[in-house]
Formats: sequence, C-alpha cells, structure tokens
Amino acid sequence: MAIKEIQKYAQLRAAGDCTLQERLEILLQHQVVLKQDISKMQEHLANLEDKIKYYITEMKEER
Repeated sequence: MAIKEIQKYAQLRAAGDCTLQERLEILLQHQVVLKQDISKMQEHLANLEDKIKYYITEMKEER
C-alpha cells in the first residue's frame, strides 16, 4: 500500500466508525492488488525453478 493510502486510512481511522465503509473499500482494494502481486510472483518463481532445473540437467549431462 502506498504511503498516501496508508495516511488516508489512518486519517479515516482517526475519524471514527463513520468511516468504516470507506476503510473497508481501501482494504478490499489492497487485497485485490496483493493477490495480483502474489500471482505474478508465483509465476516468476515457477519460471525460475524451471530455469534452475534446466541448468542442473545440463550440468549432469556434461559429466
């Protein structure tokens, strides 16, 4: 979450329960972004693992 979003959330929290809906919307949007980031990272990790397996296989075949 960006600093500005964190600051906005903190201001809303300080304003009290009348901002519950707005704070929930911020958290839900942050959840969406995190899930997208996790998905991208899992894809990158899978690609890296494939590359590592490739190098290990190539090194074994050279022996």
